[in-house]
Amino acid sequence: MYKQLVRPLLFLFPAETAHRLTFALVKIFLSNAVSLGIIKTIFSSNTESLKKNLMGIEFPNPVGLAAGFDKDAEVYKTMSAFGFGFIEIGTVTPVPQAGNPKPRMFRLP
Repeated sequence: MYKQLVRPLLFLFPAETAHRLTFALVKIFLSNAVSLGIIKTIFSSNTESLKKNLMGIEFPNPVGLAAGFDKDAEVYKTMSAFGFGFIEIGTVTPVPQAGNPKPRMFRLP
């Protein structure tokens, strides 16, 4: 379904617009306990061999979500349902930053 429907639709938009659209859809469709539970059931793994302990921190698996995906910490709680072992969010600055000039994202088709 992704390759036939979702990917072609997202590729109609510039990368940054597709990123924002994805955030909006995640917020809409995964804002209730039922859909969130379904996603957790599909994507969660409790495999012992994937668990990692680094510097005293226990991670359920070694696959994480990079900081650049959710720099404003908008959907990190929802994204945790997708089974990531860790999620890195945002950054800390003393004052808001303007950011880099657009385009800031690109695709490797």
